Formats: sequence, structure tokens, C-alpha cells
Amino acid sequence: MTLNISWPSVARDTVADREASIPDSWRLSPEFIAKYPPGSDVFSAAAESNVMSQKELDITDPSNDATSILASIKAKQVTAVEVLTAFCKRAAVAHQLLCCLTQIFFDESLARAKELDEYYERTGQLVGPLHGLPFSLKDHMGLKGKRSTGGFSGDLGKLIPTEDGPISQILWNAGCGITIAVIYLQLELNFVFSVFYCKTNLPQSIMQLETYSFWGQTLNPHNTNLTSGGSSGGCGALVSFGGSPLSLGTDIGGRRVLRNVRSPASCCGIYTLKPTTGRLPGNGPRGVSTVPGNDAIVATCGPTARSSRDISLFFNVVLSAQPWLQSMNLVPLPWRSEPITWSGSGGKIRLGVMWNDGSVLPQPPVRRALKATVEALKRTNKFEIVDYEPVYHRELTLMAHSLYFTDGGASVRARAAATGEPLCHLTEWVITLPGVKDHTIHELWELCLERDALRAKYYAYWNSQKIDVLLCPVQYGPAQPLQTTKYWGYTSAFNCADFPAAVFPTGLKVDAALDPKDTQTREPWCESDAHSMATYDPEVLQNAPLCLQLVSKRNADEIVMQALQEIEKVLPLRN
Repeated sequence: MTLNISWPSVARDTVADREASIPDSWRLSPEFIAKYPPGSDVFSAAAESNVMSQKELDITDPSNDATSILASIKAKQVTAVEVLTAFCKRAAVAHQLLCCLTQIFFDESLARAKELDEYYERTGQLVGPLHGLPFSLKDHMGLKGKRSTGGFSGDLGKLIPTEDGPISQILWNAGCGITIAVIYLQLELNFVFSVFYCKTNLPQSIMQLETYSFWGQTLNPHNTNLTSGGSSGGCGALVSFGGSPLSLGTDIGGRRVLRNVRSPASCCGIYTLKPTTGRLPGNGPRGVSTVPGNDAIVATCGPTARSSRDISLFFNVVLSAQPWLQSMNLVPLPWRSEPITWSGSGGKIRLGVMWNDGSVLPQPPVRRALKATVEALKRTNKFEIVDYEPVYHRELTLMAHSLYFTDGGASVRARAAATGEPLCHLTEWVITLPGVKDHTIHELWELCLERDALRAKYYAYWNSQKIDVLLCPVQYGPAQPLQTTKYWGYTSAFNCADFPAAVFPTGLKVDAALDPKDTQTREPWCESDAHSMATYDPEVLQNAPLCLQLVSKRNADEIVMQALQEIEKVLPLRN
């Protein structure tokens, strides 16, 4: 879809300032960028740009996860300055090809990284479990003195937190010292330094499964004709390309933070876990939400990462800080590492498989990835695999959409109108869905009662299936052509139910020869299913990574991750 939006001058000026913040020596020439026309796989650009040394390429290679980087820093094989420089350079290359950043603070972070190295050299002590780890942050999340936006140019200059977001503070104290981190470099003086290197792109209103706003449109590094997903699409593209080992995003809307880490992880071929609400604190400043004060479906943060062990590392570090002591809304539940007693016969993992959600049939490559994964798991004899029918999934999806914009989209329109900013195509689409309306308080109360009754029915159904975890698609397809992603049911149903869900890459990718269009004619199940059928073109989706979703019931986040570790023993699959 051609995008011909005329943004307000404040938006254009801010974007120009962002581009100017990239050091001259790290800039890519127009001739170099032209080597990667639309539809390109751009991963080779990091090496071909000659911006990075071989050591920097090795440090930031996507196969080198956060756990490995931390071990290298501890062993003094690399310094914090070397690590940060490498990730700053790779992030700069990524942004110029993919438009994945919003704010850049490279100079500030390099100065702090130098101080971190000096402290380690002087004392021989690390400042915490994330000492020296680069960590990027979605634009709307809170950092003291740094602006946040909800993807609207009218937010510029208005949403500047006077204190750090709760998760930011925890990561700072853990020594995540070269991106969003506050570092205790002189513990004996209890002196705090603020250090971070970038924020990542997000869509207008934050409520989209693609990433497009006045900041620009974020592209997929595997195929730049495709979306990086949303709303944490900047996080997904940056981590996938190698510009950040861990990035903090959000999943679904409520009081403070909005929409999806699972979509970008799926589109970009990386890992994430959307936790149960109440496990992690929110991290966005007041007023950044699309519908401020709306708690009909509560928000949660989540990391995008290069490995499942990095996901567990993140949650272990954050929950070890006991955030529930500072926030009464959180469940006092540490990250549990003890082995799970599985429900299947002979101690096997009882795995339900949901082949579709009953509303939209997954596109051929997703069906292929799910079938291949199930077949591989059957050969291990570690899983008791049963089919899982999508009972109540349509109802959960419709309920979620009814609860996302409980003011009928009025807040979204007002935020855009503040600067005369036009609504993007997918913003207009989502706030005009049939279930979106301006509810009176009594209507909202009634809707919340219906939500609770539906959750109870779904929970009872889940328990009746006696499964430990559920394997299913993340989306109806892999990363979709730009400005076409219009069905949220595979993720939003689990937001409505408040079930934790992880996303992981299978190792498979779209292959036009293996994933032709369906030849058998069938009637669409609904309008969204018809849209999926009409937009599917395996030639356009070529090379898109194929990911799957693993789900369990509330507060069973650790069950999801331990089951994933077993599933990973058969991965990566090969086309």
C-alpha cells in the first residue's frame, strides 16, 4: 500500500533530528542502501557496510545471545565499551535500512560504558547480573527526563517522565549499564549514573500489528516488503538484525502500556514471552496509553530476545528484585526454576495442539510449520499430544476488541487532532471495528461482567482438557505485506483470557515451492478469513520466518518456558 501521509512540521523536524544523531562515519550512502531494494534480506548489510570491524560483527551476531555476552564481559574477553560500540553501530545500520529507532543516545551511553569498565577494572566487581548488557526500550516506556510517545506527534514534549519506569529501575540496579540502565559505578558513594542508547519504533496509537507512525514504517530484516509486526515492531526488527541482544516491549492494552510483543517476535523470527498480568510492573508514563485509565484488559511488559534462556534470565533478574514490594498490583511470585511435574502419562508433557482458532484458517506456511513441529515432537516420545478444539476463542477475540477502545476511539482521534496528524490506515481500521463503541459506565460494567463470565468458562474448558501447554499459531500467517495485517485473534484471545504465551522460531521459512496457494476452493469462515485468503501470496512472503506460540494458564509462565526448552531439542527444523 502506498503511504502518502503529510505529517505535521513537528513530526518532520523530530524525525530529522533523529537522523542527524547518527554519527557521520556510520552513515550509509544512498548508493549502498539502493543495493537492498524492497523485498531484500538485509542481514548481510552489517558486514558489507564496512561500518563494523570483524570483532564487532562477532559480538553482535544474532547467534550470540545476551547470556553469552554477559559471560564474555565477566571473563574480560570484551569490555563494556567494545560491546556498546558494536551494538550502537549495528543499530545505526539497522535503522537506516529498517527504520526501527525513534531516539538515539549513543554518545551518552559510550561515556557511561567507559565509566563502567573503569569500575570493573578498579574493583574487580560486577555491578549486577546484567553488568554491561545493552538493552533497548520501546519508545513509549518511561526513562527519567527522556520523552515518550504513543506514536503521536502531539505527544512530543508532553510525556517526559520525572522518574524512571519500574522495570527500567530494576534493570538499572542489575547493572544493565549501556542502554536503559542506571549504573552504580561508585557503590561506596552510592552515586547513580543514567545510561541508555536508543528507543525503538512503535505504531500510531500503539494498537496495531504493524509499526507505522510519524516516526516512519519499520520493515522486516528478512524481507523488507513485509512488516516487522507490532506494536513492538522496532524492538523485533532491531533484535532480529543484531542491533540489540534484549529489548523491552509490551503486550496488550490497559492502563499504561499497549499491544504486542508476540507479533514482532513471530514476524522477525525471535523469542518472547508475554507473561501473566501482575507478574511484571508497568513501565510507561501516565498518559501514554491509547485509552488512559482503561483497565478492562490489563497490560503487561515483555522482552524480545535471541534465545529462550535470555527470556528466563530477564524474568529471573526482574523478579529477583521483588517488584511487588513497590507495587501493590503485583503478585508476590518469584521466577520458579524447580522442575515441573507434567500431567501426561509416564511423566510426559501433555501438549494440546490448536490447528486453527475456528475463525481464520492459518495460511499454508504456518500450517506446514505447525505440522512439522508436531511430527518432530511425536518422534521424541516426551510428549503426549492431543488435539485442542478452539472452544470460546471467537468469543474471547470479540470481547477483547470490545474492551480495547472503550471510548469508541475518541482518545485516539483527539491525540491525532492535537497537531492535525492524519490517522493511519490501520489506526482508522481498528477503531472502526464493529465491537468498538463509546460505552457508558453502566455498559462498561456489564461488559466487564460478561468478560469475567467468559474467562471462567474458558478456564473450565482448559482444565477439562488436562493439558500442560498449548501449541498453536501466533498469527494467521507469517509477516504480512505492509499495511495488510488485520486479524488479531491468535494473540488477543489469550490477552482476554490472561494466559501467558511464548513465541519461538521453528527454523523454517516461507518457501514458495513448499507453500503454494490452496487449490481446493472453500467458503471463507468470516470476513477476516476472506482477507487472509485474498492477501496470501507465497512469492511476496518468501523468506519470512515461521514461528509458533506456546501457551499455558494464568501464572504458569515457568511451565511455558520449561516446556519450550523441551520443544527446542527438536529445533531448528529445516525446509
